[in-house]
Amino acid sequence: MNRHILRITMLLVTLTTVFGKGYRGAEYRTIESYLYGRFEVRMQSADGDGVVSSFFTFRDYYAEGLNGSQHWNEIDLEWLGLRDNKVSTNVIIQGEWGDPSEVFLTANPHENFITYAFEWTPEAIRFYEGDRLLRTISGERADSVYHAQKLMMNIWLPAYPSWVGTFDPAILPVYAFYDWASYAAYTPGSGSVGTNNDFSPQWKDNFDEWDTSRWQKASHTWSGNNVDFTPSNAVIRYGHLILCLTTPTELGYNGAALHVEESSGPIPDNFQLSPAYPNPFNGQVNLTLETAATTDMTLNIFDHLGKLRHSVALPDNGQNLQTITWNGKDDAGELLPSGSYIIRINSPLGQASQKVVLLK
Repeated sequence: MNRHILRITMLLVTLTTVFGKGYRGAEYRTIESYLYGRFEVRMQSADGDGVVSSFFTFRDYYAEGLNGSQHWNEIDLEWLGLRDNKVSTNVIIQGEWGDPSEVFLTANPHENFITYAFEWTPEAIRFYEGDRLLRTISGERADSVYHAQKLMMNIWLPAYPSWVGTFDPAILPVYAFYDWASYAAYTPGSGSVGTNNDFSPQWKDNFDEWDTSRWQKASHTWSGNNVDFTPSNAVIRYGHLILCLTTPTELGYNGAALHVEESSGPIPDNFQLSPAYPNPFNGQVNLTLETAATTDMTLNIFDHLGKLRHSVALPDNGQNLQTITWNGKDDAGELLPSGSYIIRINSPLGQASQKVVLLK
Protein backbone atom coordinates (compact mmCIF):
# COMPACT_ATOMS: atom_id res chain seq x y z
CA MET A 1 0.00 0.00 0.00
CA ASN A 2 1.48 3.36 -0.99
CA ARG A 3 1.73 6.23 1.46
CA HIS A 4 -1.11 8.21 -0.16
CA ILE A 5 -3.62 5.35 0.18
CA LEU A 6 -2.37 4.64 3.70
CA ARG A 7 -2.99 8.25 4.75
CA ILE A 8 -6.55 8.19 3.31
CA THR A 9 -7.27 4.90 5.10
CA MET A 10 -5.97 6.27 8.40
CA LEU A 11 -8.06 9.43 7.93
CA LEU A 12 -11.24 7.40 7.36
CA VAL A 13 -10.56 5.32 10.46
CA THR A 14 -9.97 8.50 12.47
CA LEU A 15 -13.18 10.14 11.21
CA THR A 16 -15.21 7.03 12.01
CA THR A 17 -13.74 6.92 15.51
CA VAL A 18 -14.38 10.61 16.19
CA PHE A 19 -17.73 11.12 14.47
CA GLY A 20 -19.22 7.65 14.60
CA LYS A 21 -21.58 6.14 12.06
CA GLY A 22 -23.37 8.06 9.32
CA TYR A 23 -26.79 8.21 11.00
CA ARG A 24 -28.32 8.71 14.43
CA GLY A 25 -31.11 6.68 16.01
CA ALA A 26 -32.55 6.31 19.50
CA GLU A 27 -33.31 3.76 22.18
CA TYR A 28 -35.47 4.12 25.30
CA ARG A 29 -35.05 1.40 27.94
CA THR A 30 -36.22 0.69 31.47
CA ILE A 31 -33.75 0.79 34.33
CA GLU A 32 -35.44 -2.20 35.96
CA SER A 33 -35.53 -5.71 34.54
CA TYR A 34 -38.73 -7.79 34.65
CA LEU A 35 -39.31 -11.54 34.83
CA TYR A 36 -42.62 -12.39 33.09
CA GLY A 37 -45.56 -10.05 32.61
CA ARG A 38 -47.77 -8.29 30.07
CA PHE A 39 -46.05 -5.50 28.13
CA GLU A 40 -48.32 -3.16 26.16
CA VAL A 41 -47.87 -0.11 23.93
CA ARG A 42 -49.88 2.23 21.73
CA MET A 43 -47.68 3.43 18.88
CA GLN A 44 -47.21 4.34 15.23
CA SER A 45 -44.11 2.78 13.66
CA ALA A 46 -41.65 4.44 11.27
CA ASP A 47 -42.05 4.19 7.50
CA GLY A 48 -39.28 3.63 4.95
CA ASP A 49 -37.23 0.81 3.46
CA GLY A 50 -34.27 -0.15 5.65
CA VAL A 51 -35.84 1.30 8.83
CA VAL A 52 -36.86 -0.75 11.88
CA SER A 53 -38.77 0.47 14.94
CA SER A 54 -39.52 -1.79 17.87
CA PHE A 55 -41.07 -2.70 21.21
CA PHE A 56 -39.24 -5.54 22.96
CA THR A 57 -37.58 -6.97 26.04
CA PHE A 58 -33.87 -7.72 26.24
CA ARG A 59 -31.67 -9.37 28.84
CA ASP A 60 -28.98 -6.78 29.57
CA TYR A 61 -26.38 -9.41 30.30
CA TYR A 62 -23.49 -6.96 30.06
CA ALA A 63 -24.93 -5.13 33.07
CA GLU A 64 -24.92 -8.50 34.86
CA GLY A 65 -21.17 -8.77 34.25
CA LEU A 66 -21.58 -11.47 31.60
CA ASN A 67 -20.06 -11.64 28.12
CA GLY A 68 -20.99 -13.79 25.15
CA SER A 69 -24.09 -14.25 23.01
CA GLN A 70 -24.98 -17.46 24.88
CA HIS A 71 -26.58 -15.14 27.47
CA TRP A 72 -28.75 -13.34 24.90
CA ASN A 73 -32.52 -13.42 25.54
CA GLU A 74 -35.05 -11.25 23.69
CA ILE A 75 -38.80 -11.02 22.99
CA ASP A 76 -39.53 -8.83 19.96
CA LEU A 77 -42.18 -6.87 18.18
CA GLU A 78 -40.43 -5.20 15.22
CA TRP A 79 -41.94 -3.09 12.47
CA LEU A 80 -40.06 -3.07 9.17
CA GLY A 81 -40.58 0.19 7.31
CA LEU A 82 -40.99 -1.61 4.00
CA ARG A 83 -44.00 -3.63 5.27
CA ASP A 84 -47.28 -1.71 5.50
CA ASN A 85 -49.38 -4.66 6.71
CA LYS A 86 -47.19 -6.80 8.97
CA VAL A 87 -45.25 -6.92 12.22
CA SER A 88 -42.30 -9.23 12.92
CA THR A 89 -42.49 -11.35 16.08
CA ASN A 90 -39.49 -13.15 17.49
CA VAL A 91 -38.05 -14.84 20.57
CA ILE A 92 -34.29 -15.30 21.00
CA ILE A 93 -33.30 -17.96 23.52
CA GLN A 94 -29.82 -18.13 25.08
CA GLY A 95 -28.42 -16.64 21.85
CA GLU A 96 -28.57 -20.03 20.16
CA TRP A 97 -31.65 -19.65 18.03
CA GLY A 98 -34.50 -17.30 17.25
CA ASP A 99 -38.03 -17.93 16.05
CA PRO A 100 -38.95 -15.02 13.74
CA SER A 101 -42.34 -14.80 12.06
CA GLU A 102 -44.05 -11.94 10.26
CA VAL A 103 -47.80 -11.75 10.89
CA PHE A 104 -50.50 -9.68 9.19
CA LEU A 105 -52.10 -6.63 10.83
CA THR A 106 -55.56 -5.15 10.27
CA ALA A 107 -54.25 -1.63 9.58
CA ASN A 108 -51.09 0.06 8.29
CA PRO A 109 -48.84 0.37 11.37
CA HIS A 110 -46.93 3.35 9.89
CA GLU A 111 -50.08 5.42 9.38
CA ASN A 112 -52.20 4.50 12.42
CA PHE A 113 -51.74 4.45 16.18
CA ILE A 114 -52.38 0.84 17.18
CA THR A 115 -52.25 -0.92 20.54
CA TYR A 116 -49.98 -3.98 20.74
CA ALA A 117 -49.00 -6.29 23.58
CA PHE A 118 -47.08 -9.42 24.41
CA GLU A 119 -47.59 -11.65 27.39
CA TRP A 120 -44.63 -13.59 28.77
CA THR A 121 -45.19 -16.52 31.12
CA PRO A 122 -43.34 -19.80 31.75
CA GLU A 123 -46.04 -21.60 29.74
CA ALA A 124 -46.46 -19.31 26.71
CA ILE A 125 -45.47 -16.08 24.97
CA ARG A 126 -48.43 -14.45 23.21
CA PHE A 127 -48.39 -11.48 20.81
CA TYR A 128 -51.44 -9.23 20.28
CA GLU A 129 -52.79 -6.45 18.08
CA GLY A 130 -55.43 -4.92 20.33
CA ASP A 131 -57.45 -7.91 21.57
CA ARG A 132 -56.54 -9.95 18.47
CA LEU A 133 -54.11 -12.80 19.15
CA LEU A 134 -51.36 -12.74 16.53
CA ARG A 135 -49.15 -15.60 17.61
CA THR A 136 -48.45 -18.02 20.47
CA ILE A 137 -45.12 -19.66 21.36
CA SER A 138 -45.48 -22.39 23.96
CA GLY A 139 -43.86 -25.48 25.39
CA GLU A 140 -40.10 -25.80 25.72
CA ARG A 141 -39.40 -22.61 23.76
CA ALA A 142 -41.42 -20.48 26.15
CA ASP A 143 -40.11 -22.32 29.23
CA SER A 144 -36.52 -21.62 28.08
CA VAL A 145 -36.97 -17.83 28.40
CA TYR A 146 -36.46 -17.44 32.15
CA HIS A 147 -34.03 -14.53 32.63
CA ALA A 148 -35.22 -11.06 33.68
CA GLN A 149 -35.23 -8.51 30.85
CA LYS A 150 -35.53 -4.78 30.33
CA LEU A 151 -38.34 -3.25 28.29
CA MET A 152 -36.98 -1.29 25.31
CA MET A 153 -38.04 0.70 22.25
CA ASN A 154 -35.69 1.79 19.46
CA ILE A 155 -35.37 2.97 15.87
CA TRP A 156 -32.38 1.84 13.80
CA LEU A 157 -30.94 0.81 10.42
CA PRO A 158 -29.95 -2.85 10.21
CA ALA A 159 -27.05 -3.58 7.84
CA TYR A 160 -29.07 -6.37 6.23
CA PRO A 161 -30.95 -5.12 3.14
CA SER A 162 -32.12 -8.66 2.34
CA TRP A 163 -34.16 -8.45 5.56
CA VAL A 164 -35.28 -4.81 5.75
CA GLY A 165 -34.84 -3.42 2.23
CA THR A 166 -32.41 -0.87 0.82
CA PHE A 167 -32.25 2.38 2.77
CA ASP A 168 -32.48 5.73 0.95
CA PRO A 169 -31.08 8.65 3.03
CA ALA A 170 -33.42 11.03 1.18
CA ILE A 171 -36.32 9.88 3.41
CA LEU A 172 -34.70 11.32 6.55
CA PRO A 173 -35.79 12.32 9.06
CA VAL A 174 -38.26 9.59 10.00
CA TYR A 175 -39.94 9.02 13.34
CA ALA A 176 -41.64 6.36 15.45
CA PHE A 177 -44.33 7.66 17.82
CA TYR A 178 -45.22 6.04 21.16
CA ASP A 179 -48.39 7.27 22.88
CA TRP A 180 -48.03 5.17 26.03
CA ALA A 181 -46.51 1.97 27.38
CA SER A 182 -47.48 -0.19 30.35
CA TYR A 183 -46.40 -3.21 32.38
CA ALA A 184 -48.50 -5.73 34.31
CA ALA A 185 -46.85 -8.37 36.50
CA TYR A 186 -47.57 -12.08 36.07
CA THR A 187 -49.83 -13.01 39.01
CA PRO A 188 -51.77 -16.14 37.99
CA GLY A 189 -55.03 -16.51 39.86
CA SER A 190 -55.05 -13.00 41.31
CA GLY A 191 -54.76 -10.55 38.41
CA SER A 192 -57.26 -8.33 36.61
CA VAL A 193 -56.02 -8.00 32.99
CA GLY A 194 -54.76 -10.15 30.13
CA THR A 195 -55.30 -13.82 29.37
CA ASN A 196 -57.32 -15.48 32.19
CA ASN A 197 -56.84 -12.25 34.20
CA ASP A 198 -53.36 -13.55 35.06
CA PHE A 199 -51.69 -10.12 35.16
CA SER A 200 -51.78 -7.23 37.63
CA PRO A 201 -51.14 -3.66 36.37
CA GLN A 202 -47.99 -2.09 37.84
CA TRP A 203 -47.51 1.09 35.85
CA LYS A 204 -48.53 2.97 32.71
CA ASP A 205 -46.41 5.80 31.30
CA ASN A 206 -48.23 8.35 29.12
CA PHE A 207 -44.93 9.97 28.12
CA ASP A 208 -45.87 13.41 29.39
CA GLU A 209 -42.31 13.73 30.69
CA TRP A 210 -39.08 11.74 30.89
CA ASP A 211 -39.41 9.68 34.07
CA THR A 212 -35.73 9.30 34.96
CA SER A 213 -36.63 6.89 37.77
CA ARG A 214 -37.95 4.42 35.18
CA TRP A 215 -36.26 5.09 31.81
CA GLN A 216 -32.80 5.56 30.34
CA LYS A 217 -31.82 6.98 26.95
CA ALA A 218 -29.17 4.82 25.32
CA SER A 219 -25.81 5.87 23.84
CA HIS A 220 -24.37 2.85 22.06
CA THR A 221 -24.40 0.81 18.86
CA TRP A 222 -23.31 -2.64 17.67
CA SER A 223 -21.99 -4.44 14.63
CA GLY A 224 -24.76 -4.70 12.07
CA ASN A 225 -26.41 -1.44 13.15
CA ASN A 226 -25.76 1.51 10.84
CA VAL A 227 -26.70 4.13 13.44
CA ASP A 228 -25.34 5.40 16.72
CA PHE A 229 -28.00 5.85 19.39
CA THR A 230 -28.04 9.33 20.88
CA PRO A 231 -30.17 10.68 23.77
CA SER A 232 -31.04 13.74 21.66
CA ASN A 233 -33.13 11.53 19.38
CA ALA A 234 -35.37 10.18 22.15
CA VAL A 235 -37.77 13.10 22.49
CA ILE A 236 -40.71 13.57 24.87
CA ARG A 237 -43.11 16.04 23.25
CA TYR A 238 -46.86 16.51 22.71
CA GLY A 239 -47.59 13.72 25.17
CA HIS A 240 -45.60 11.19 23.15
CA LEU A 241 -42.22 9.52 23.10
CA ILE A 242 -40.79 10.22 19.65
CA LEU A 243 -37.82 8.14 18.51
CA CYS A 244 -36.00 9.91 15.70
CA LEU A 245 -33.82 8.62 12.87
CA THR A 246 -31.72 11.49 11.51
CA THR A 247 -28.41 12.62 10.14
CA PRO A 248 -25.72 13.56 12.70
CA THR A 249 -26.31 17.29 12.06
CA GLU A 250 -30.12 17.40 12.36
CA LEU A 251 -30.92 15.73 15.65
CA GLY A 252 -34.25 15.59 17.45
CA TYR A 253 -37.85 15.97 16.34
CA ASN A 254 -38.59 18.58 13.69
CA GLY A 255 -42.07 17.50 12.59
CA ALA A 256 -45.49 18.98 13.28
CA ALA A 257 -47.34 19.04 16.58
CA LEU A 258 -49.18 15.78 17.27
CA HIS A 259 -52.94 15.79 17.67
CA VAL A 260 -53.83 12.12 17.71
CA GLU A 261 -57.29 10.92 18.68
CA GLU A 262 -57.39 8.02 21.10
CA SER A 263 -58.21 4.68 19.46
CA SER A 264 -58.80 1.42 21.26
CA GLY A 265 -57.64 -0.82 18.43
CA PRO A 266 -58.06 -1.70 14.76
CA ILE A 267 -60.26 0.36 12.44
CA PRO A 268 -63.92 -0.78 12.72
CA ASP A 269 -65.51 -2.65 9.80
CA ASN A 270 -67.93 0.22 9.13
CA PHE A 271 -65.12 2.74 8.60
CA GLN A 272 -62.97 1.76 5.63
CA LEU A 273 -60.96 3.81 3.13
CA SER A 274 -60.46 2.33 -0.34
CA PRO A 275 -57.04 2.42 -2.08
CA ALA A 276 -56.23 5.80 -3.60
CA TYR A 277 -56.33 6.09 -7.39
CA PRO A 278 -54.44 7.02 -9.41
CA ASN A 279 -51.39 6.65 -7.19
CA PRO A 280 -48.90 8.19 -7.95
CA PHE A 281 -51.05 11.06 -9.23
CA ASN A 282 -50.72 14.33 -11.07
CA GLY A 283 -53.71 16.63 -10.81
CA GLN A 284 -56.17 14.81 -8.58
CA VAL A 285 -56.28 11.70 -6.39
CA ASN A 286 -59.53 9.93 -5.47
CA LEU A 287 -60.60 7.69 -2.59
CA THR A 288 -63.88 6.15 -1.49
CA LEU A 289 -64.81 6.16 2.20
CA GLU A 290 -67.31 3.64 3.56
CA THR A 291 -68.65 4.85 6.88
CA ALA A 292 -71.76 4.99 9.02
CA ALA A 293 -70.70 8.45 10.22
CA THR A 294 -71.61 11.32 7.90
CA THR A 295 -70.91 14.33 10.14
CA ASP A 296 -67.90 15.74 11.99
CA MET A 297 -65.42 14.27 9.53
CA THR A 298 -62.24 16.00 8.39
CA LEU A 299 -59.72 15.44 5.62
CA ASN A 300 -56.09 16.13 6.65
CA ILE A 301 -52.99 16.07 4.46
CA PHE A 302 -49.55 15.60 6.06
CA ASP A 303 -46.16 15.75 4.36
CA HIS A 304 -43.37 13.22 4.99
CA LEU A 305 -42.17 15.24 8.01
CA GLY A 306 -45.57 15.00 9.67
CA LYS A 307 -46.42 18.65 8.99
CA LEU A 308 -50.11 19.37 8.39
CA ARG A 309 -50.40 20.98 4.95
CA HIS A 310 -54.15 20.94 4.28
CA SER A 311 -57.26 20.39 6.38
CA VAL A 312 -60.94 20.64 5.44
CA ALA A 313 -64.25 19.49 6.89
CA LEU A 314 -65.99 16.88 4.76
CA PRO A 315 -69.58 17.68 3.79
CA ASP A 316 -72.45 15.54 5.06
CA ASN A 317 -73.91 13.76 2.04
CA GLY A 318 -76.24 11.58 4.09
CA GLN A 319 -74.86 8.40 2.55
CA ASN A 320 -72.59 5.56 3.67
CA LEU A 321 -70.25 6.01 0.71
CA GLN A 322 -68.31 9.20 0.08
CA THR A 323 -65.95 10.00 -2.76
CA ILE A 324 -63.02 12.07 -1.51
CA THR A 325 -60.67 13.99 -3.77
CA TRP A 326 -57.49 16.01 -3.24
CA ASN A 327 -55.89 18.24 -5.87
CA GLY A 328 -52.39 18.32 -4.39
CA LYS A 329 -52.78 21.83 -2.94
CA ASP A 330 -52.22 23.20 0.56
CA ASP A 331 -54.52 25.43 2.65
CA ALA A 332 -53.35 28.49 0.73
CA GLY A 333 -54.29 26.92 -2.61
CA GLU A 334 -50.66 26.45 -3.63
CA LEU A 335 -49.62 23.26 -5.37
CA LEU A 336 -47.35 21.26 -3.08
CA PRO A 337 -44.00 19.89 -4.28
CA SER A 338 -43.61 16.36 -5.56
CA GLY A 339 -43.25 13.76 -2.84
CA SER A 340 -45.07 11.44 -0.44
CA TYR A 341 -48.10 12.60 1.54
CA ILE A 342 -50.48 11.03 4.03
CA ILE A 343 -54.22 11.45 3.51
CA ARG A 344 -55.93 10.99 6.87
CA ILE A 345 -59.68 10.91 7.53
CA ASN A 346 -60.90 11.56 11.08
CA SER A 347 -64.46 10.70 12.08
CA PRO A 348 -66.41 9.85 15.25
CA LEU A 349 -65.84 6.18 14.36
CA GLY A 350 -62.09 6.34 14.07
CA GLN A 351 -59.24 7.27 11.78
CA ALA A 352 -58.01 5.89 8.45
CA SER A 353 -54.96 6.85 6.40
CA GLN A 354 -53.44 6.32 2.97
CA LYS A 355 -50.03 7.19 1.57
CA VAL A 356 -50.07 8.88 -1.84
CA VAL A 357 -47.32 10.16 -4.10
CA LEU A 358 -47.70 13.50 -5.90
CA LEU A 359 -45.85 13.87 -9.19
CA LYS A 360 -45.50 17.19 -11.03
